[in-house]
Amino acid sequence: MIKLVKNELIKIFKRKSIYFMFFLSIIAIIVYNNINPDQNPIDPLLNTQDITLIKDMEETLKQKTGQEYIDYKAGLDFFKLYNNYKEDSWQRWALNEERYNRVDPVEQKIELNFNHNIEKLLNNINDYELNADTKITKEEYENSKIEYNKYIEALDTDNWKDFINLKIKDLKETKNTNNLTNIEIESINLDIEVYEMRLKYNINFDNNLRNSYVNEYKDHYFSVKFYENYPYEESQTFINKNLNECKARMNLCKYAIENNLNIDISNKLYIISDNEINARTSFIRTFEHFDLIIVIIAIYLSTTIITEEVNKKTIKNLLTKPHKRSTIIMSKLIACIITILVSMLFVIIVQYIVGGIIFGFDSYKIEYIGCNYNTGDLIYMNLFQYVIIVGLSKLPMYIIIIAFCMLIGTLNNHTSMSMILTLIIFLIGYRILPIWSGVDSLNVVARYFVTNNWDFSTYLFGQVSKLNGITLYSSIIVYLIHLSIFLYLTIRKFNRKEIYNNVS
Repeated sequence: MIKLVKNELIKIFKRKSIYFMFFLSIIAIIVYNNINPDQNPIDPLLNTQDITLIKDMEETLKQKTGQEYIDYKAGLDFFKLYNNYKEDSWQRWALNEERYNRVDPVEQKIELNFNHNIEKLLNNINDYELNADTKITKEEYENSKIEYNKYIEALDTDNWKDFINLKIKDLKETKNTNNLTNIEIESINLDIEVYEMRLKYNINFDNNLRNSYVNEYKDHYFSVKFYENYPYEESQTFINKNLNECKARMNLCKYAIENNLNIDISNKLYIISDNEINARTSFIRTFEHFDLIIVIIAIYLSTTIITEEVNKKTIKNLLTKPHKRSTIIMSKLIACIITILVSMLFVIIVQYIVGGIIFGFDSYKIEYIGCNYNTGDLIYMNLFQYVIIVGLSKLPMYIIIIAFCMLIGTLNNHTSMSMILTLIIFLIGYRILPIWSGVDSLNVVARYFVTNNWDFSTYLFGQVSKLNGITLYSSIIVYLIHLSIFLYLTIRKFNRKEIYNNVS
C-alpha cells in the first residue's frame, strides 16, 4: 500500500497542471485580498447632516398642538443640538446614544429610554415655558435648565468625562427615585456600567474600535436577554446557537476593552461594523474565503486520477501487478488526501504572506482570541494553530468530495464532464441546500444530506449547527454512512469495470 501511495503521489506531482492550479491559487488569493469583498460595511449615520430632517420636523411641528407639540419640539431642539457639532465628533457620538429607543428585550413593548436625559430636560423646559397647564414646577424647571446647561458646557468645552459623570449621576438618581421593574433596573445598571467602563479605560465616544467595542458590548447584552427569554416558537438548537454567539460577542468585546485593544479581534463574528480588514482577520478567515480553491483541486485530482489513466491506457501496467483493485482505489484515495493536505498548507502560507504584504504584518502579533461556546471562557492560541485546526475540521468535507468524484470517475470516462458534474453538485449541496434546509418542512429530510453534515468546523469550540436536528454525533453518523456508500460503490464498480477492453 505504501509503495502504491508513493507512486500515485509521484504521478500527481509530475503533472504540470497541479502546479498551474497552485499558481492560479496565488493569483486568486492576491486578487481577493486586494478587492477585499468581505470588508465590513460602514454605517453612514454619523457622517450625514440632518438638515433636511430638521426642516421636515419644523413643518410638522406647525401641525402639532398641546402636549404633542411640547414633546415634538423637545425632539426638534435635540436634533438641532446634535447638528451643532461637527461630523464624526465625539459630541455627535455621545448624543447619538439618545437617538435610539430601547425596548424590553423580553416583552418587546416596554420602552427603556432612561439614557435620554438631555431630551427629557428639554421636554421639561419646553413644557414649563409653553404649556399653560404644565405640571412641571418652577423648581423642576430651574433644575432642568441648570442640568441642561451643564451638559451643554461639557459638550462645548470638549470635556467628555464631565459629560459621562453627568450621565452617571442622572441615571443613579433615576434608579433611586422611581418604582422600576427588574428589567428597567437592569437597563439602567448596564448604562452605568458602560459609562464607568469608559472612564476606567479612558474610552471617549470617538469613531474608533475601542468605542465600537463598548457599543457592541451594550447591544449584545440585550440580545442575550432576548434569547434567554425567547418569546417565539423556535427550536432549542436555534435559540442556544444565537444565545451562545451573543455571549461570545460580549466576552470578546469586554476582553478588548479591558486590554486596551485597538484592533478587530472579532474573528468570524463580524462584531465591528465599521472597520478595515487587516492581515490577521483575513488570515483567520482563510478557509472561509478559499474553500473553493481546495474543492476545485480535490475535484480535479479525484476525477482525473482514474479517468486519465484509463483514457491514456497507462492503467494497464498497474493492473498487471499483483494488487487488488480495492487496494489500488484506496491508494489513489490516500494520495489525493495527502495532496489536499499539501494544498491546504500551501494556501495557508500564501495567505499569510500575501495578507501581510497587503495589510501589513503588525496585526499578526495578536494571537487568536475566541470563545468556548459551552462555557463562555475565552480561548487563546497561535494564529497558525487556529487556522490549521479549522482546516483539519474541514478535511472530512474534502475527503468525501474526493470519494464522490472517484465514484463519478469510475462511472464515466469523460474527464471534463465528470469535473463539471461534480462541481455543480458541490455548489448546489454547499450553497443552496443549506438554505432550503432552514425550512422546517424540508429539514426533516435535508438533515440527512451529507452536505449539511460534512463541515465539522461548525462544531469547533462548542458551537452548534444552524440547522435544527443536527448535532455533532448525528453529523458523524451521516457522514460515515455516505463515505462508506461512496467507497463501496467505487470499489464495486472498479472491480467490475472492463478496463482491459479500454486499454488494449
